[in-house]
Amino acid sequence: MTADRAERTAVSYLRALTGEPPLDLAVQRLTVEAASRGEHLVLLATFEEPDPESSSAFLEMVNGLRAQPPGTEVIAATAAVFGDRVRDRARRILQLAALRVSVRLADGSAPGPALVAAWDQRGSDERRRERAREGMRRRALRGEVLGRAPYGYVVADRQLVPDPREAATVKRIFALYLEQNEGIRRIARQLNDEGIVTGTGRPWTAGAVRNVLRNAVYTGLYRRLGVTVTRAHQSLVTTAQHAEVIRRMTSKRTAPATQERREYLLSGLVRCGYCGGPMIGARRPGEGTEVVEYAYYRCQAATNEGRCAYHTRRAEALEAEVIEALSRSSAAAPKSTRPRRETGHEARRAALDRTLDHMLERRATGQWTDADLVRRAAPIVLEQLSMEAEASLAPSTPVPPEDARARLVAAWDDLPFEERRSLLHHAVAEIVVTDDAVRVARR
Repeated sequence: MTADRAERTAVSYLRALTGEPPLDLAVQRLTVEAASRGEHLVLLATFEEPDPESSSAFLEMVNGLRAQPPGTEVIAATAAVFGDRVRDRARRILQLAALRVSVRLADGSAPGPALVAAWDQRGSDERRRERAREGMRRRALRGEVLGRAPYGYVVADRQLVPDPREAATVKRIFALYLEQNEGIRRIARQLNDEGIVTGTGRPWTAGAVRNVLRNAVYTGLYRRLGVTVTRAHQSLVTTAQHAEVIRRMTSKRTAPATQERREYLLSGLVRCGYCGGPMIGARRPGEGTEVVEYAYYRCQAATNEGRCAYHTRRAEALEAEVIEALSRSSAAAPKSTRPRRETGHEARRAALDRTLDHMLERRATGQWTDADLVRRAAPIVLEQLSMEAEASLAPSTPVPPEDARARLVAAWDDLPFEERRSLLHHAVAEIVVTDDAVRVARR
């Protein structure tokens, strides 16, 4: 029995909570570790979300779970860690359920009943807050700043404007990390030695430096309340610099070998032509002695939900078909009339939220069981997860689609991975794959 228990694995998810009472990351970490020991769970990795408005750590965790042993759970201090509002918590927990991942709460409550009770007890105050939040989303879509400016910027006329002194420090942090290969602790020590303080007037810590390096706001990207606006303000670093920081930080993780992550060129663009769901990158051992392993894309719905056939396409072959399609269409292409990404994304997001609300209401009123909710909500919440992942890859500097296509066609083999992927997101709206055809939809 003891040996079996030792094999049970989990990853922890922490998100900064500032409500009443506040529950900071350090307290959550201790709570989760104690609960894991009590349940004889082996913690494989910890994913921390220091910015409560961000979802980068959650998306990283979802990607990492695909490489973990089957049956690996997600443990969090309370259900509130998954979202400030009941709908947000439900979405996150249902997304994990759709991916066949169990959620354990360190406070001893069961996720399903806790969500139903919270949804049923929502008062008029929360409903008013939801309406106010929607108004704030619309402001964010217009590029208006909500809340305090991040370090390096000030707010002027509701827009983020670089603060000369702080912006210089941000650029210096990136230069020290990328060009001089300084570690985050050495960077913090150097800033403190020179009397430079953070935006709150405190000494720099390794965590504060890491937060600056990981924050995509410095590439001109503004994310708030689920809204992503590209080129919202003046950038302090390039997209390539930020991507290189993330790549280095990911490669330096001290997690077990099972934590290894892969990047796939067409992630966020490829969809299954049969169910419409996203296709995800994966690797498998090759045949013979020449190829150790090869990359391919497979239908996520088949892999994680069992609701579609196991359609796959070799990555090398699919990428070749994509560049061939771009080559055929690069000359004299009509200008796209596709609506702005943010507008279409928001309209679809709002529709999915309304559908999820109706489903939660049915569960709360007893019309559905927990199993009914998980099964029926799976396509909804997985589409929302896919939209979040796609938004996280959205390029921060707009490039005309025809220019992006021309650049890809002319220099495909010579382009660095991150630049090639960025240009693809400028040039391609989606790639629809069936067993015998590939359709590349341009922007």
